[in-house]
Amino acid sequence: MAWRNRVEVSYGALRQNVAAIRAAAAGRAVIAVVKADAYGLGLERCARIYHEAGASAMACATLGEADKIRRVVPEARVILLGSPLPEERPSVVAGGYEPCLSTLDEVHEFAHLANPRSPLSVHVNLDTGMGRFGALPDEAEAMIREVLAWNSLHLAGISTHYPMADRIEVASGQEQLMDALLDRIGPLPADVWIHWHNSEGLLLRPVDRTNAVRVGLLLSGTVPAGCPDPGLTPAVRWVSSLSLVKRLPRGHGISYNRTRILDRDSVTGIVPVGYADGYPLALSNKGAVLIQSRRCPILGRVTMDYIIVDLTDLPQPVGPGEPVVLFGTQGSEQLSITELARQAGTIPYDILCGIRGRCEVVGVS
Repeated sequence: MAWRNRVEVSYGALRQNVAAIRAAAAGRAVIAVVKADAYGLGLERCARIYHEAGASAMACATLGEADKIRRVVPEARVILLGSPLPEERPSVVAGGYEPCLSTLDEVHEFAHLANPRSPLSVHVNLDTGMGRFGALPDEAEAMIREVLAWNSLHLAGISTHYPMADRIEVASGQEQLMDALLDRIGPLPADVWIHWHNSEGLLLRPVDRTNAVRVGLLLSGTVPAGCPDPGLTPAVRWVSSLSLVKRLPRGHGISYNRTRILDRDSVTGIVPVGYADGYPLALSNKGAVLIQSRRCPILGRVTMDYIIVDLTDLPQPVGPGEPVVLFGTQGSEQLSITELARQAGTIPYDILCGIRGRCEVVGVS
C-alpha cells in the first residue's frame, strides 16, 4: 500500500531526548507519558524505547493503553492517570497497574479488590486548581492516611497537575497547597513519588519537593512555547509529496469559497493531505510547507483530502513526487510543531494527537 503522507519518527532522537530530560530532572524519576498512542508516535515502540533509555515508569490514560504497555515491557511500572471506569477496576488490580485515585470511595473499592499478599500500588491525586481529577486538599489528606492504613494498598505516589505552569501566580499557589499537605502528613516512606511537574513545569518551575516528573511532549523533541530548550532533538517529521503541479493565471480563484484570488500568474502544487488526515483547517491561507528547503504558502482553504501550495518562488522546477515537509526539518530549514500550532491557534499536543488513520507512522534511523 502506498501512503499519501507519513510521520517519520527518529528512534535515536527519542533516546537522546530521554537522556536530556533525565539530566534536566536532576535526579528525579522520569515518568514517560505515552497516552494517545504516545502522542501519535506509536505506543508500543515508544514504551520500549523510553524504558530502555531509563524512564522509571510509563503513564497512560486508559486500561487498553496499559495492557499494550504491559505486553511490550512486562517489567515496567504503569500508572493510570485518570479514574478507571467501575467495570475496569478488577482488571486494573489484576494487571498490577497503579491508578491515580480522586476519592475516598475509590480508595475503599481498590482496597477491597486488592490482595494483602500482593498490595496494589496507588497514587493519591490532588485537585489544586485543574478542576478535573483529584480530591480537594482536606479529602486528599484523609485519603493518604486511609491508603497507609490498608495492608492491601501501597502508597506509590502523591500528585497534582498544572493547568498553567507558565503562570507563576497559579503554579506557585498550587505548589503551596501541596507543600502544606505534605507538611501535615509528615514523613513518608522513601519510595513514595511526589510528582506534579509536567513538560512545561519541568522547564519553568524550580526544583522543589518533587522526586519524580511526568513528561510527554518533550519526549518528541518539541519544546513548548516560552520554555527553555533542555537540549532536545526534534524526533518527528510529517512528510508527503506533490501529487500535481499546475500553472494558473492571475485572477484565478483557489479552493472552496474562493477565499484566495491569485494576484499574479502562479505555479501551484497539490499536496495529498487535508483535515481528514489531521491537517488543521485553521491553516487555510496562512500556513506553509517546506519544499526544496523553502517555505511555500498554503493557498486558499484546507480541504478534506488536499492542500494547495504556492510554488512560484521556488528556485528549481518541481513535478509530482517532489518531497514536502508538513512539519519538521528539510535541509537547513525547520517548521516546528510549536510554530505550526501557533499559526493554527492551537497547541502542539493537538497537532500531534490529531494526525489520523490515513497517515503511516514509520521509524527512521
